[in-house]
Amino acid sequence: MAASIAIAFLVILVFSSSAIVELIQKKRHEKTGESIIKEPWVEIHQIPGYRDARKVAAFYPLKGEPNILPIVQELAMEGRLLLPKVTGETTMEFYPIENLKKDLVQGHFGIMEPREGIAPWEGPISVFLVPGTKFNWDGSRQGHGKGYYDRYLAKFPSAYKAGIATPAQISDTPLEQKPTDIQMNSVIACRERY
Repeated sequence: MAASIAIAFLVILVFSSSAIVELIQKKRHEKTGESIIKEPWVEIHQIPGYRDARKVAAFYPLKGEPNILPIVQELAMEGRLLLPKVTGETTMEFYPIENLKKDLVQGHFGIMEPREGIAPWEGPISVFLVPGTKFNWDGSRQGHGKGYYDRYLAKFPSAYKAGIATPAQISDTPLEQKPTDIQMNSVIACRERY
């Protein structure tokens, strides 16, 4: 009996230490893993201006990136989809895509991109679904380092920019940002494409 009381006392003493309690509480509050995925399709549809946007700029996900194919397909069927294509050393453009099978070809690194013969979109864009390599819930984003998205997004300062990320792409620590990095209005977590 005395031995079990001593063990219980020792367990209480160890687990009541403030460092351990803080660690447990921190782990409970961290937004990581599958638990951070809510309803990405609902969240995307609730983006301010999404339903009324004439065109929505999105991306075609690669394996390991957020699987937004259902949204991409829906936008294409509605005639509202814009997808990017790198057009120069430091530039990219978005192109209207109506049919994923007819309007896309496999480009560099296996990325599906608009085929030749489609003119770039020159109208307004009010909503962007933005990929990246890392995001933080504060809206900071890191891309692949070439600045294509930051340069393009800078042309549309009033557009709503939603970072779309897998749980593995969301950092629990602040991301280092340059003055030219564009802040996201929100970050939406969804499962990766397998």
